Amino acid sequence: MALKRFQDNPRVVMVRISVAGDACPACQRIQGTYPKDAVPRLPVEGCSHSHGCRCSYDPVLSEIFP
Repeated sequence: MALKRFQDNPRVVMVRISVAGDACPACQRIQGTYPKDAVPRLPVEGCSHSHGCRCSYDPVLSEIFP
């Protein structure tokens, strides 16, 4: 749901995937900033953390205030 809102928002130019400090290797591999049309889906397939995938989407904005 959050990813769709970011993709539909013209002020969002890219999407960053943030991971927890103790993230599993699968999650660590996808950490980074992506074009809106090429963002990996969450939860991360193959996540092996005991608490599950704790990655999140963060918007990268072209402008902060209208």
